[in-house]
Amino acid sequence: MKGIKTTLIIAVALASQVALADNQVAGGKQLYEQNCAVCHGATGGMDMSKRLAPPIMGVKKHYVKKHPDKESFVAAVVTWLEKPEESKSLMKGAIHKFKLMPAIPVSPEDAEKIATYMYEGKLEKPKGFDEHMKKMHGGKGHKHGEGEKGGCGGMKH
Repeated sequence: MKGIKTTLIIAVALASQVALADNQVAGGKQLYEQNCAVCHGATGGMDMSKRLAPPIMGVKKHYVKKHPDKESFVAAVVTWLEKPEESKSLMKGAIHKFKLMPAIPVSPEDAEKIATYMYEGKLEKPKGFDEHMKKMHGGKGHKHGEGEKGGCGGMKH
């Protein structure tokens, strides 16, 4: 009987953690849609002349490459959202094309929810994204150099 109680308590605790994580992602999605999607959403596909900023899928890929674990990814995105600085950018080409992103007026808690959604949530892929990734980022890294003028943000698709 004691083993069943312990198992039940552990199961309830795990279910609570899963529900909390799901709420964090759902809340982050809503905040992303309110604060970020107008510039980073899928509208415009991969035609950079029709975009206001690089697609969020591309941003995520750059951040995951440098910050593969959730904790460092979330911390890096939160830091960026609080105070974007060109010297700390992981996407120099995007700054060349779109200029430096303004600071987003969200609380640190909301920035964490947005970052969690970016890391764990199902992000909308712009039309042509997979083809772009194969063409420009396939094989051994970037073909057009992320720190050069012609980085992803400057691509004419």
